[in-house]
Order: sequence, then C-alpha cells, then structure tokens
Amino acid sequence: MTSSVSDPVRLAEALLFQSSGPVSRMTLARALGEDVEIAQIVSQVARRTEGLGFELVAAGDGWMFRTAPDLAESLKAMLERPPERLPRAALEVLLLIAARQPVTRPEIESFRDASLPQ
Repeated sequence: MTSSVSDPVRLAEALLFQSSGPVSRMTLARALGEDVEIAQIVSQVARRTEGLGFELVAAGDGWMFRTAPDLAESLKAMLERPPERLPRAALEVLLLIAARQPVTRPEIESFRDASLPQ
C-alpha cells in the first residue's frame, strides 16, 4: 500500500505509536511509499521525540517507542503501587447490592443500621 500523505513523518509517528511491537523498515516503506527515505524519516521522528516521556529506539529489525530511561524508575514505582483498599463499610454496601439487586437506599441503611453519606 503506497501512501500519498503530505507529512510522512507524522504518518510514521502514528504507525509507530499504534504498533504493539517493532515496526520494520518494510512496513514503513509500504505505508510511506517506496520513494521515501526511511532512514531520514526515522531520524526526524527521533529528533521530534527528544525530551518527551518516550523515545524512538531500534528494536529487532525495526523501531518502536519506549519509555524514556530517566522516567523508568518513577513509572515503575507508580505502577507497582498496590491498589487502595475500600473501607469495610463500602465493601458491605457493595456486597448487599450484589446480593439483593435491586435494592434501595433505605434498605441498605436498614441493613447496615446506619445512614449512608450523601
């Protein structure tokens, strides 16, 4: 598939962004056109992503976006944080809703013997 897109750099960026793995030279050539200089396009994409939270890297027989190395530890720490637990009262309400659907607010308050926060 040959493309007549006016900005091949943007098309290459979009292709790299949507891909779950490395994008090969052949795939880029099919998308951008055989007459486009792939090395020049890849170089422009790399320049345009300098200083962002991700960067273009060579991987296997192609290229892909990866997290910027200086952000990797912060990102890893944030993603590994355990999810916050719900309070016991919230879990009780969810259990009641799951077990007795449909349920009204007064029924929940009666079951818990406490009013629900507004």
